[in-house]
Amino acid sequence: MDPQTPIHAFVVDHWSIEQGLPQITVLGIAQDRAGFLWVNTQTAVARFDGAQFVTFDRAGTGIDTSMLSAVWADPLGQVWFGGAHGLLLEHDGRFTALGGNAVNAIIDAGDGTPLLATSQGLARMQHGRIVPVPGYSGPAYSLLRQGDGVWIGGLGRVCRLAAVMNPPAATCTQQDSAAAQPTAINQLASTRGSLWLGTHLGLMRLDGRRIVRSGLSPELDATSIESLLTDRDGALWIGTVPAVYRRLPDGTLEHADDSDIAHHPWVEALYEDHAGNLWMGTHIGGLYRVWNGWTRRVSLRDGLADALVWSVVRAPQGGIVLGTNSDVEIFDGKHVKPLIPGKALPNPSAYELYYDHRGRLWIGTRAGIAVYEHGRDVTPPALTALASWQINDVRELTEDDIWIGTSGGLYRWHDSILDRVDPGASVAAATIRSILPLAPNHLYLGTEDGVREWRDGKLSEPAWAEPLRGHFVSRVALLTPGMLGVATTDAGIGVMVNGQLRMITQQDGLPSDNAWTLDIHDGELYVGSIAGAWRLPLAQLPLPGMPAQPLVPQLLAGEERATSLHNTHCCNGGAGARSLIVGDVVWYSTTDGALGLDTRALGTQPKSPQALIESIEHQGHQLPGEAFDLRQGARDLAIHYTAPYLRMGSVRFRYQLEGYDTGWQDVGARRTAFYTHLPPGKYRFRVAAALSGGAAFGPETSLAIQVEPHWYERLLVRVAAILLLCLVIALLVGWSLRAQRRRNARLEAQVVQRTEQLARAIERLRVANLALAEESHTDALTALHNRRYLLARLPEVLSGDECTGVLQIDIDYFKQVNDGYGHAAGDAVLRALGRVLAAARRGSDITVRWGGEEFLLLLSGVDAAGALSIAERLRRDIAMQDFTDGRGGKIRLTCSIGFSLHPLALHADSKTFDAALELADLALYRAKQDGRNTCVGLVAASPLSTEILSSPLAPQLDALLADGRLRWVREAP
Repeated sequence: MDPQTPIHAFVVDHWSIEQGLPQITVLGIAQDRAGFLWVNTQTAVARFDGAQFVTFDRAGTGIDTSMLSAVWADPLGQVWFGGAHGLLLEHDGRFTALGGNAVNAIIDAGDGTPLLATSQGLARMQHGRIVPVPGYSGPAYSLLRQGDGVWIGGLGRVCRLAAVMNPPAATCTQQDSAAAQPTAINQLASTRGSLWLGTHLGLMRLDGRRIVRSGLSPELDATSIESLLTDRDGALWIGTVPAVYRRLPDGTLEHADDSDIAHHPWVEALYEDHAGNLWMGTHIGGLYRVWNGWTRRVSLRDGLADALVWSVVRAPQGGIVLGTNSDVEIFDGKHVKPLIPGKALPNPSAYELYYDHRGRLWIGTRAGIAVYEHGRDVTPPALTALASWQINDVRELTEDDIWIGTSGGLYRWHDSILDRVDPGASVAAATIRSILPLAPNHLYLGTEDGVREWRDGKLSEPAWAEPLRGHFVSRVALLTPGMLGVATTDAGIGVMVNGQLRMITQQDGLPSDNAWTLDIHDGELYVGSIAGAWRLPLAQLPLPGMPAQPLVPQLLAGEERATSLHNTHCCNGGAGARSLIVGDVVWYSTTDGALGLDTRALGTQPKSPQALIESIEHQGHQLPGEAFDLRQGARDLAIHYTAPYLRMGSVRFRYQLEGYDTGWQDVGARRTAFYTHLPPGKYRFRVAAALSGGAAFGPETSLAIQVEPHWYERLLVRVAAILLLCLVIALLVGWSLRAQRRRNARLEAQVVQRTEQLARAIERLRVANLALAEESHTDALTALHNRRYLLARLPEVLSGDECTGVLQIDIDYFKQVNDGYGHAAGDAVLRALGRVLAAARRGSDITVRWGGEEFLLLLSGVDAAGALSIAERLRRDIAMQDFTDGRGGKIRLTCSIGFSLHPLALHADSKTFDAALELADLALYRAKQDGRNTCVGLVAASPLSTEILSSPLAPQLDALLADGRLRWVREAP
């Protein structure tokens, strides 16, 4: 914990029951050799690997693990716990209750074994038993090893037990006899030259041979001290109910405000882990981690008037200038001071900041721009033309050649003249978000509609930027000579090399598809986004044409973790000056001030932790993570693994079951591997962990797993079963061959007999099929062909070259027959009509009952005159026919006939036949209109076009007749 960093600047993370802590009251903390953090709560003990808690309670261990106040991890990897019921030992997840007197504190006895402060004095472990330590009597509440001796906090006294004395004897200093009653010294800590004593009556210290008040503050001298810790930098941390304090080595006392950690945190346990992080266990708030971080936030605590920062820029004379939502301020490294008030600007929101070569500060606001020089407003009057626009970026190409990107287009300030240089741009493309100067008359522009190029007075969209069309481009920057970087708000980041663009998104491993800004420092790409600031080695950035590869950026600030109380939130949108590199610090604008990311503090990526196998779950039972032999039960396993890592950052895993998996399985943060229906065999489960942002995996851990075969899966049983099966098959084959020969003789005789029978049956079936086919094509009433017959013959009719007459015959007033004589008489008339039409049919004609009293005749090899002649003959024959009425009387009928000729076009098909039917139907309709008992033809004078035939002919009839394409055919009067 850096003594130079104020408490409010530390990073604080928080875990409680929502994140898996068994209970909110933390009584003790320790870290074991593997790196796990052990946490005593009022209800159970928990083990923390940096991401999740594993609870060890009575249900899981068979031992009461509640209300344990003391905890110590020995060098062998064992963890010792103490409480009112004595001593407990944990080893490889197994707990053992050792009993003894109530244990208040545990430290190293000096040889890697535990030294216990108990209700009856000191004790230690010897040959697996708890034995008393001579030299001190009475209750002991706290222990502290210092040099070759041990300090003991007792009731109203503090004693020192020197290890060199034989027999050992404690030298004690008693509490002032003037005190009303002796108080227990529950906490001990030492700093250079001072021994601090924590009691329920306040903080005390040992002054020579006297116990006196600490003298640090009146509050500490009268407040119950819940915890004490001296960190590795010599600072004394003091936990009380209302607050946390830190006494620096120079004697300065710091007091943590409620907003720094929590309101009335009631810190009961303090612990510094192996990496130097400070852990706080509280009575009502759970577990906290306090650490230096690698960020420096400049916000309200540092004097900033408005925490919403839009822009950051380096002042020529030094210092960081901050554009807030209300004014412009400057940070000198320690404090923030006002620079330009918001009321002196066109708009109080200082959205963009830029210093030109003369040291003038250009301040782009949400409504206009101002220019200041040495605190004076020197804004040229011509710039008032920008008062309607938000200023997003300002860049100076050459002396007094200023380019200004606004929400209303790209402007150029040159020779005291302001010109808009992109008057033809669309609304989205005219919203300029980023300007990248390449040459005096060559720019790349990031707009809200992708990237544009301004070159020699012309604005265009580069061919490589087409995938960015429609996307909000927040920054365009050169990453290296020849390599262009593009940041977008919703499509990831892009890399352009040699006119080719490669987009990189969340699918490639980025924390977010949003990127507000990107910068290069010391070979690393730093990106600020809504998901936080992250970095990636530039060498790992995939270029155009390279195969896809998973990226693992290192998230540095602003990660949205539910465990974070006061996180380093980053980053904010804004204009061109939303990020800044000063030395080794990358500054970002945020909604909570400016955030400085110290790349030196980041250093190199820590080594990835070693993965550990915690347990194997089989049929609902948790088994130790040791070699496992599965002999019975379901062959389903769940292997739980982890990697303790208590520093900032997440851990990802990969695993492989050798003998089953074909390769490594990359599973991200998942900490369980599932396998079902494993076949018998010998396997080895391997798992390794890597840090987010690091490509290398740490040391792996392996576990041997053997799945025993069932009795029927063993090789000897399978061989015997195969041999027995072969013998059975041989016997069955021999018996079958003999039976087959007997059957063959019988079958040969039967075959001859049944072949003859089958031949006769086939002949009968052929005759029946012919009759059935004829019946299916014949109208049952009239004995004429039906539509099915016509459809079957139609391809044959259409394939011929001859002209075919299409006649539609309709009996006039046939409904009167059914109504006047009955349907039986009507059916008799239809049968008679069928005979008349059949008698008149030529050999090549097709006569079809089309439906009801309507008939269709196809006459092959006729022209219009021939069709008319046949139609007239049929009309006369029907008119002269006497039809019986079923009552001894006669019925005379007439018919109307409409006809056409097929084909109508040069190419005949089913569509042209349908058109011929339609013409015949139109002719029949005309015959009805002409008074019935007549014949009318409608024929084409010449082949009709496909365009005419593709639409119904009735709507076209008048036009086609007028054009002479169709003509009527009638009997001459």
